[in-house]
Amino acid sequence: MIRFTCLLCVVVAACSSSGGSKTKGGGSTGASAMSSGQKAGGNAESDHSKGTDSGATYDGITCDSSTEGLAWCDSATNIAVCAGGEWWVLDCSSDAIGGDFCGDDGETIDCYASDEF
Repeated sequence: MIRFTCLLCVVVAACSSSGGSKTKGGGSTGASAMSSGQKAGGNAESDHSKGTDSGATYDGITCDSSTEGLAWCDSATNIAVCAGGEWWVLDCSSDAIGGDFCGDDGETIDCYASDEF
């Protein structure tokens, strides 16, 4: 019985690990994103200034030191990301960004190419 229980624990842990599977347009938005703790991935962080500056407040959330790096998929192709006290909306499908979709890998929100799904 102990061997079966340990094996079951290993299987459950392997199936439930985050960060491995990407979901197009996934993740929480707005206040739900804040409580989930989801963050912008490397592409969204480095490319945020290639997006549209949407001001200090977006979808009711103020971008400040407590929300720095917060991000969510605003649509299948757009990411809203808090960086430097401003909200930026990036179009992942634009030539300037070089991705195709906004995606959630269970930990981060980022732009991904279609061949990454």
